[in-house]
Amino acid sequence: MEQTSAKTPAVIANAPADERERLAGRFDRAVATAGLMIATAMQAADALIANVALPKLEADLGGGPALGAWVITAYLCATAVVAPLTGWLRRRYGAARLFPLAVGSFVIASLLCALAPGSGALIAARILQGAGGGVIHPLSQAILLDIHPKERHGPMLAFWGAALMTGPILGPFIGGTITDLASWRFVFVVNLPLGLLAIWCLRRIRTRLSETEGTTIDLFGILLLMLGVGAMQLCLSRGVSGDWFQSPELSGEAATAVLCFSLLTLRARSTSFAVVQTAVFRDVNFATATFFNFMLSALLFVAVLFVPLLAEGPLGFSATVAGALTMPRAVLMMIVMLVIGQIIRHVDLRLLLVGGWVLMALGLGILSRLRLESDISWIIIGSSVQAIGAGMLYAPLSTLAFLTLPPQFRTDASGVFSLLRQIGYASGVALMTAVLGLRTTRATAILISERASAAGPAHVEKFAALQAYDDCFRMMAIAAIAVIPGVMFFRLKRLQPVVLE
Repeated sequence: MEQTSAKTPAVIANAPADERERLAGRFDRAVATAGLMIATAMQAADALIANVALPKLEADLGGGPALGAWVITAYLCATAVVAPLTGWLRRRYGAARLFPLAVGSFVIASLLCALAPGSGALIAARILQGAGGGVIHPLSQAILLDIHPKERHGPMLAFWGAALMTGPILGPFIGGTITDLASWRFVFVVNLPLGLLAIWCLRRIRTRLSETEGTTIDLFGILLLMLGVGAMQLCLSRGVSGDWFQSPELSGEAATAVLCFSLLTLRARSTSFAVVQTAVFRDVNFATATFFNFMLSALLFVAVLFVPLLAEGPLGFSATVAGALTMPRAVLMMIVMLVIGQIIRHVDLRLLLVGGWVLMALGLGILSRLRLESDISWIIIGSSVQAIGAGMLYAPLSTLAFLTLPPQFRTDASGVFSLLRQIGYASGVALMTAVLGLRTTRATAILISERASAAGPAHVEKFAALQAYDDCFRMMAIAAIAVIPGVMFFRLKRLQPVVLE
């Protein structure tokens, strides 16, 4: 944060008039920044805060593992669909009204999740919660860039990135503790005080965010986006183990996804009010950063999801302990992001990206070597190394994404950036969960045939599950290494905004 942003209201009141006005502006900006980060962390955390509560949630409401998958993917898909609408919503209603409306909707939907009487009501409430959260993320980023001068964008994006990435990492710990001490329903109630605090923090700068325009909404584009994202998730979830040549459902889902996204692209070129503004991809930096953002989101989110499930499943730890395993990585990620934010203007960003991906791969490789007799410290080491790598990636990617974009495209670009991040989350979970199930089934069949006389069914089940997790982490480590050459596409010397029409 800026040095003078720490001035208290009392100090501001005793300053000369001109100095008082300047300090008050910086103080209001600092408070608003804190509110934006609270809202961002809250929204990001809810993608995984119910993760470690899933066993008790499933036992309470019924539905088994399928319900747990829907609880997570329904939220992610709803967020992905709504995120690109943020640009239109801001132009239509203004950020001053849109931010409290989005946060308020998110909080109300969270309370509906806590009061859900059955699985259907819970999934519906999660969809509403994801819809509110889909606006919070890109709008917070756009407001943050608007209220700070351009020379402060790198450090501010580092702070904001720390909030964004810390949310889903602290979520499992908070969710596990609340679940063990009270009930899974209280996991959602915690959003009430956080949401109200975030709205309060932005009250002093609302007059600067009141711009509105008369715009037309792209209802057909929204329908295409919903169908495309939904078809893609179904295809990824079932396509790993399905027979593509004999399954008309899989072929139909894949064709639907391709058709919908193709039509969205064509519509963006033919109309100025398309739900997804593909014109932002003409900027090479933004297009490349978006790809890396997608990959980072998928690999990081799946690891954050799998580590507590691995600890609570095959390794047999409690929900609290499983959630607590994410704490060291949360602290390290925050420290790394803050350090990177301070040095980001003085180093070649491509070196940071290469180093980050190498550490991501190394951490995933360590996690792929776990055994039933392994010490818990190896889980902490592997996830912490991966977190350090992720911390080195986020601020450079966010800075490069918006480096050469004109200011008027920030909200639309933030929506697209958030859309690809959420699709990365959901796609990674859908794909790797399907791979995990397939590998577990195969490993179980092999172990039963080889060790039926040497080990009991319970041991075989645990060993097969652990082997499946190891295979998934190994695949993700290979993916992290494979994307490294893409850093050469970034254009670091091109500092003038490109013209987008």
